[in-house]
Amino acid sequence: MEANHMKNGDKNRIIIFGGNRLQEKGPLLEFALLAIKKGYQVIIFTEKLHLDMDAGDGNSLRQHLTKENLEFVEIDKPSVELVHRYIDDNTIGLLTNAVWLIKQDVIDLFNGKLYNYHNACLPLERGAAAYSWKILSQNPYGGLTIHKVVEKLDSGDIVLYREVIFPKECRIPQDYYFYLKDIEVVFFSEFLDKIESDEGLVTISQLDSNSRYWPRLNTDQNGYISWDWQCHDIELFINAFDSPHKGASTFLCGERIHLKQGARSVGEGVFHPFQAGIVFRKVEAGIFIAATGGCLIIKEVLDENGENIINKVKIGQRFFTPYSYLEKAKTVEIIHNSKEIKVRHIVPNG
Repeated sequence: MEANHMKNGDKNRIIIFGGNRLQEKGPLLEFALLAIKKGYQVIIFTEKLHLDMDAGDGNSLRQHLTKENLEFVEIDKPSVELVHRYIDDNTIGLLTNAVWLIKQDVIDLFNGKLYNYHNACLPLERGAAAYSWKILSQNPYGGLTIHKVVEKLDSGDIVLYREVIFPKECRIPQDYYFYLKDIEVVFFSEFLDKIESDEGLVTISQLDSNSRYWPRLNTDQNGYISWDWQCHDIELFINAFDSPHKGASTFLCGERIHLKQGARSVGEGVFHPFQAGIVFRKVEAGIFIAATGGCLIIKEVLDENGENIINKVKIGQRFFTPYSYLEKAKTVEIIHNSKEIKVRHIVPNG
């Protein structure tokens, strides 16, 4: 439902910008409910892309917000004219999974009290798709960060940080989300407690010289497997695009399919690069695929409709990805706006 304007005597207000993660109820919904429990008035600024996103239980964010009787405003992008209607001197703003880059005139409305929740270390892990990139880099060290919003992405002063060491059981992005679920709630609670306390928030500046930035990923555009890679690298890549995503892509019998639930198997010997991609064994545990430096056991082979067609895969068939798709995967820019995900192809000069 659409929010009411600020009135004199209202409780301190928090405006949350953004949405939940794919196939999850958090973090926006969890933070909103926690803030209400602590006595805040909460208004959510969100957009169609997030509102219509499945929360993992068959319901959309829109349905969950309505069920919880949470006030929300569907917008294309935050503007001074819009935000000014819902803000006073005590209003706090928080971004979580927001698709927008907030302009300076909107930032100025919050008088230094506009923050962003970033579910990774800063400045080492700026950007998006934190856990897919973390899987690819095999880095178990992570963190949760809340920082002040400035126009430059993920660059504002840090006001709260918690280090997280992920266990080896975290293999796919969804594992990381599930592991963080309770930790995030405690982290959000600590943030609100510090705001309310006399101690307040202590700021730490970020050093650009220590920063790393990783761009957005999109499974349909970036998630193509190269069978020229080493077996271990293919395993990491399949895991990086596993749930809640639709799975890493390749082709079988001319049709695009998606591989999920992949693991490297040891003890099968050495395969020549020309054998890479060939299914050489099929058992109840899955299919065995030859790769350079080892083999892969795959449990799910999904078609474009998400149906597991592993029973249709035959011994001797080969998974293969044309080079044209591999090249496109490295020459696209993924752009989110309020209504859709756009793809911009970067064409090499000449």
